[in-house]
Formats: sequence, structure tokens, C-alpha cells
Amino acid sequence: MAHATARLIRIALVGALACHISNLARADTQTGDGTNKGAAPQAKASLGQRIVAAATKQRGVPYAWGGGGPTGKSRGICCSPGGHDGRDTIGFDCSGLVQYAVYQASKGRITMPRVAADQVQRGKPVTRDSMRPGDLIGFDHGQGITHIGIYIGNGRMVHAPQTGDVVKISPLAPRTGQRWVIRRLR
Repeated sequence: MAHATARLIRIALVGALACHISNLARADTQTGDGTNKGAAPQAKASLGQRIVAAATKQRGVPYAWGGGGPTGKSRGICCSPGGHDGRDTIGFDCSGLVQYAVYQASKGRITMPRVAADQVQRGKPVTRDSMRPGDLIGFDHGQGITHIGIYIGNGRMVHAPQTGDVVKISPLAPRTGQRWVIRRLR
């Protein structure tokens, strides 16, 4: 009888321990918003969507001339054509933000060139009417491509605009009179 009772106690303890471990594992996969991060995603995010997500996470980071790259924000360099010195700022310039977002979204598979004019040579050309989130938009102000942003949808882009500003989302409408070079990466 003592053996049977001891056996039942061991079975109950093992069962309780297994239940506790299962609850811990389930709690470990819960995010702060109550969703289950361990569950299979409904649809895998496209490269474009991942580029947008990586770039928008940098909103509020200061603009730094020559700053940023594939691994993140960095101290800028001296000196921009306008005479701005980025050495005292840690952040991104427009092409540094693109380098970062693409590299992170592609898990290191795609490394972009450093400057906007070279970045818009990558990928497949896209028309304004067929843009999708994650497409890169290079802007020509009459001196070649001097700025680049990432289309996020609804006529907006995320970009690092200029010295004294931060990475932010801006409307594309004020730029409709400029020449755009739009590329989609795969």
C-alpha cells in the first residue's frame, strides 16, 4: 500500500511539474499586448514591409550628415555641401537610413551602396502609380539624385530629411514637381 501511495504522489508531482513547465513556456511566448509571439504568423511580411518597419522604428533619431549604415546610427562626418558638420551628431542621413533599413529587413542579404545616387541604381524600376510600401524613392532637385526616402503607403515616406531634423514620416505631395527614381528591391 505504501508503494502505491508513493507512486501516486510521484505521478501527481510529475503531472503538476509538467503543467507548470507548460504554463511557463506559454507565458514566455506572450508579448506585452497579450498576443502570442510563438504562434505562426498569418502571412509572412514582404521585404518591403520589413524595410518600412525597420526604418520607422528609427523615427525621432537625429539627422547626421554622413551618419548611419547597415548596423545602425553613427556619428556623422564633415562637411555637407551646405557646410553642415555632422561630427557632433549620432544619427542617420537619408542614405544611411536606407542602408540600415534594407540590411536589417533582408537579414544582411542585401547591402546597399552608401549614397542615394548609387542606391537608386539597385532593384527594379517602378512607376509612381505602382509604388508599394518599401519602395525606395530618389529625388532629383536638378542636380542629380540628392535625397532618398522609403515609401510607406498613402502618399507618405519615412526619411532622414536634413540637418537639424530627425527621421520622420512626411507627405510626398510637396515633391510632386521633382523627378523621382523609384526602385523595388527583391
